[in-house]
Amino acid sequence: MRLLDVKAVLDREAHIQQADPEREILKELDDKGTRYAILSHRWGDEVGYEEMTGLMNMEERKRDQIRQRNGYQKIIKSCKQASKDGYELLWIDTCCIDKWSSSELSEAINSMYRWYQNAQVCYAYLNDVDESVFPAERNCDKFSESDGWPEWFMRGWTLQELIAPKQVEFFNKDWAPIGNKRHLAPTLEDITQIPWEVLRDGLAAKRLSVAQVMSWAAKRKTTRVEDRAYSLMGLFRVNMPMLYGEGKKAFQRLQLEIIRVSSDHSIFAWNPSEPRTGSVLAEDPSDFRSGSLIKIVKPDEFIDSLMALIEWNALSGPRHSHHRFRKILSNPIRWCRLAWLRWRARAISHRLRTISVTSSGIQVCLPVIPSRDSPSHLRAILPCGYVPFIIDLVSSGSNFERTSATARISAPTTTYPEFKTLCLTYHRDANETHREFALDDKYASYHGFTRCGTYPCEFTGDTVALSSLADDLIIIVYANDHNGSRFAVGLGYHLGQGWVHAVYDGCSPTQKDRIPWSNFAHGTFWRMWNARAEHVQSMPKQEYDDERRRNDHFIKHVHIPRSIWAARVVWGRWEMENFKIMVDVEQCPGCCDGPRGWATTCNEHCGFDTPGFMDTTCYPYLLRLDGWWAQFAKCSGPRIVLGDYGEYSDGNFKCTGNIFEDMRTLGNIDPTESVYQPLVCHVSGSGWLMRHVENHIDLAMVCHTSTEGNHLALRQPKGLRLPENGHFELLLKELAIRLAGKHLVISVIQCSSLYGVDIHGEARDSGDDSTIDGDNHSMQPRILTPLYIVVSPQVWQREMPCVQRREQFKSIREHFYALVNIRQPTGVEVRHKSAVHRKTARTSIAHLGWHQNRQKKDGAIRFFSEMFCLHHLRNYVGKIFFFERLPSIMKSDSVSEVSTGSAEGLFTKLNLFVRKPTLQP
Repeated sequence: MRLLDVKAVLDREAHIQQADPEREILKELDDKGTRYAILSHRWGDEVGYEEMTGLMNMEERKRDQIRQRNGYQKIIKSCKQASKDGYELLWIDTCCIDKWSSSELSEAINSMYRWYQNAQVCYAYLNDVDESVFPAERNCDKFSESDGWPEWFMRGWTLQELIAPKQVEFFNKDWAPIGNKRHLAPTLEDITQIPWEVLRDGLAAKRLSVAQVMSWAAKRKTTRVEDRAYSLMGLFRVNMPMLYGEGKKAFQRLQLEIIRVSSDHSIFAWNPSEPRTGSVLAEDPSDFRSGSLIKIVKPDEFIDSLMALIEWNALSGPRHSHHRFRKILSNPIRWCRLAWLRWRARAISHRLRTISVTSSGIQVCLPVIPSRDSPSHLRAILPCGYVPFIIDLVSSGSNFERTSATARISAPTTTYPEFKTLCLTYHRDANETHREFALDDKYASYHGFTRCGTYPCEFTGDTVALSSLADDLIIIVYANDHNGSRFAVGLGYHLGQGWVHAVYDGCSPTQKDRIPWSNFAHGTFWRMWNARAEHVQSMPKQEYDDERRRNDHFIKHVHIPRSIWAARVVWGRWEMENFKIMVDVEQCPGCCDGPRGWATTCNEHCGFDTPGFMDTTCYPYLLRLDGWWAQFAKCSGPRIVLGDYGEYSDGNFKCTGNIFEDMRTLGNIDPTESVYQPLVCHVSGSGWLMRHVENHIDLAMVCHTSTEGNHLALRQPKGLRLPENGHFELLLKELAIRLAGKHLVISVIQCSSLYGVDIHGEARDSGDDSTIDGDNHSMQPRILTPLYIVVSPQVWQREMPCVQRREQFKSIREHFYALVNIRQPTGVEVRHKSAVHRKTARTSIAHLGWHQNRQKKDGAIRFFSEMFCLHHLRNYVGKIFFFERLPSIMKSDSVSEVSTGSAEGLFTKLNLFVRKPTLQP
């Protein structure tokens, strides 16, 4: 992968007359371990690879002509933006690929999706946008040739360039920023028909069918016909050689490659623009223009829907009776036939998942309905979509060809289908046989834990691929090398259902130094593999069918023995297509030993992104922030500021502090950094209220959810909300120790004035603003804060330590203080002092309740006696939490096992508990 050296390009441009012609401006690097930016744009008068590298060897007149091109200026502006953002390397397809080399061009096209995915940021340059804001509405007059939107959204290659990068920044014609992909997700979904979950979190965010992904490319265009297929390879994770000149055969080859790695029958669920007979594969992505509604269904779900349809059609016939408004089949023959058909479908359900490609055609098992009029025609029912989707087939010798167009079963029929293995005329099918899970484990590093390896297979990045058709399991091991703590998270599939489980390493810290993590992972793998049925049964089940509960999450808490930490695994509701797994480490309250059951939590993110999991309540006022609907509460007391935290109950918020003010007290945080600055949002109100208002410039209508019509009108509204980056989430994690149980204001609405309106948009009361900010503590005149959103951060919802453990903490502190404040003995006094230490240690052991076990008692006495004689124990006396964490170290099967090492070595490990973590995401 060749990358532009940003500094070299800019230095050459700044000193074009004195520039060294031998200085290299391109570097050959690997995309995995390199930090770089990437450009996405529409081609015009571009500068190629040879022109860019040989610019200084040209004569001055030709060099000046190249520098005046729009394509060259685009390269310079891209380099300046990358340098401004702190990137030293930049990739641009026009000048970083030698297109005269067919092998290099083929390698670049096959790797391009990965290059965009691994880039830290993608600059999307919209050369036909003149405004300083992103176009939020279709404009067919200005963008007449691109369906009313900027041309960038109608090109084939920009589809993967929009989905693959984690961060996409949009720029207008003058290189002014006009938004990014995450904030503009609702608008981008209207433009591209790509779900906003995919735009924000990538392809792993939803379980997508082949037809759905193909539908995104249905209206896009490319200069070369072959690029319609080549530009989609990355989206389906397939590779194939480039053969420019093959025309539409490229798309046929693409479908065959997809079928080789999947079993998704939706690749056959396409509608041609004109009826045709022949191949069962589509000729162009435009055939999938209506495929956005084609979902992936499991074989059992498909059989249930199929049998329900057959029973309904059978009951529509003449041989049925009614009983209490319910149809009952009265013909015993038909009843037996239905029962046999259901048993047959269950017996061969595994064959519905298999599609194989041979030299003679595509082998596939499908339920088919023969035609009464022609024995050579039949209708095959595809196992995809919640409503059965059928294709018409005609026999051609031993194979079957596609005929006419696809249609949905609508007319009642009493013909029973039969399951038959068909050989479809040559084309392969593509559907993912693997399920990708998004893994978020960056917060585990807050307490020094890192991902040290996976078993039995390796993977890198943030996604884990598991087979959804067979039992599959992968073990991820996390370790803290400083104190020897380890735990493992298992992700698996069993009988078509996913499961997650977490375990800790039971070895002592001294044993972990000798036993490699791979042995721990190997043993954990087989223990989980043998118990995978139990793990599936222990997974929490869906309790609500309400769509509003789709953000429910489940938390697994596993205490790590001989430490103060617990591993937390947060798992989304997979039945709601939430395939994100979060692994975190937090301080354990000291009231558990080993794994515990699943707990339910909720991540009501109010539409827009929030810093971490947030638990919110329903508020009565509705507004749109950057296109997302959000619910707000009305401020009726003292002014509420963004970042305030405090107590909240029954609609009343009592502020006790502000996180932006607290940031100044944290020594390792610079509050002036951009990552901690509030985000400004565009505010838009209710459309049906706005229709009744004539002059609505700088006015937003706030809708009240009650029927009383207590709506509001805001003048010059401005929305503010907290940033959602990793730095800010780690800030909330650091504040969690002292802000447990508090609520946080994550968004506020400011305005110059407000008044009440009725359901017709007419003013009701002019005095609403008198109750807002009544104490006038805003530094700017007439800046009101009428609405706010207060949430409970999940990271602040900690359990209180148990009462028994608190009493132990108190006892330990009292005896430690009494011992370390005694002056250091000398001479004969040493022996006497040592005896006193041992006597006091026995008293401490008695208070801790260890006197009943002689082995624990003797080990604990030796442990305390050695520690009390250490001179540097005084350095730890002032740290109260040191004593609070000591029982976690003593929490083991045998105290004598803990005290086998010297006190000096134990202090080396205990020193890690008082080390302040750094805020690095």
